[in-house]
Amino acid sequence: MRRPFCVDHDAGLDMCSLLVFPRLCVAATKRGVVMADITWKSILTKLVQGNHLTAEESEWFVDDLMKGNANPAAVGAVLATQQQLGLTADEIAGAAKAMVSHAVPLEVNRECTDIVGTGGDGAHTVNLSTMGAVIAAAAGVTIVKHGNRAASSKCGAADCLEALGLPLDLKPQAVAEVADEVGITFAFAKTFHPAMRFVGPVRAALGVPCVFNVLGPLTNPATPKHMAIGCANRAMSPIMAAVYAANGQSGMVYTSNEGLDEMAPTGPISVWEFKDGKVCETEFDPIEELGLAKVTIEDLRGGEPDYNAQAARDLFAGKDVPFRTTALLNAASAIVADGSLIDASAPLGERFRQAHAIAEQAVDSGRAAALLDEWIAVASKHVD
Repeated sequence: MRRPFCVDHDAGLDMCSLLVFPRLCVAATKRGVVMADITWKSILTKLVQGNHLTAEESEWFVDDLMKGNANPAAVGAVLATQQQLGLTADEIAGAAKAMVSHAVPLEVNRECTDIVGTGGDGAHTVNLSTMGAVIAAAAGVTIVKHGNRAASSKCGAADCLEALGLPLDLKPQAVAEVADEVGITFAFAKTFHPAMRFVGPVRAALGVPCVFNVLGPLTNPATPKHMAIGCANRAMSPIMAAVYAANGQSGMVYTSNEGLDEMAPTGPISVWEFKDGKVCETEFDPIEELGLAKVTIEDLRGGEPDYNAQAARDLFAGKDVPFRTTALLNAASAIVADGSLIDASAPLGERFRQAHAIAEQAVDSGRAAALLDEWIAVASKHVD
């Protein structure tokens, strides 16, 4: 493992001062951003000329988009050009500020954790973070998973969970009650970010990653205390970690060596841990440090929702599936981020060793399979 390199963000970052997270946004005034000099034409012209947007410009275009005012062609052009240039901290912060101001808050009575990937890695894997969420919850970590249907992949978290039988159309209060009852719940982006209905069709048509891939993990309406985030874009990982650190959250952002937004034993994994306002960058190799067999992208390949749902059932049933160790490793990332079930003061490799063993036991004991069934049953009772 590479020696950690830590940066102190206790004083905060300029970009983070612009970010308003869901719980803080409850008392916010109704939106009405008036920036007379900003238009879709001025934004697109600036991007085409190779210049990045300011936080205010980014906030304006996302706000206008979420009000349903934007032309889809203009939105697609801005998102694609912005992605080609590479996203900046200011662009992400401004966009997140606009997005959470349109969100429905989610109040959960437990300290919770989210495990999610940004998407956009193009690998079309099985839903590893979704499996990891169930396993971690079965081990005792309270999970509030925030997700949506597929945008640039074949099967998003919502698609997989729906295929498993989980109802997605719960009201916000019911979503919170499910978390209290079974220790895991799903915050469907469609419910908590209703303005995303204006974004979804454009993202689907675009078919490539954009700023909204990064915004999803940053805008969980429950504002979880702990986060385990896979990021396909390595350059964005430290920026996301810094935002979480400045917001007082703890956990990690990671990028696998294959550019996956999952924690996978394909080789060394770049990890940015954040806690107490600090971000520490290190490298973790699960093959060397945990003795896991190396896997390939093909071992992790998924398909349509029904296929991925059956893959999850097979894993929880104890069948010999090629992605077992990877799913356990993702569950371990949530267990490490939570920190309550392991020695949180141990080196990262040792924490993962402990967490991986806990995750393995949760599957082999049948607890993960049982929890999934209980979750579906309890959530189904909350459907109006």
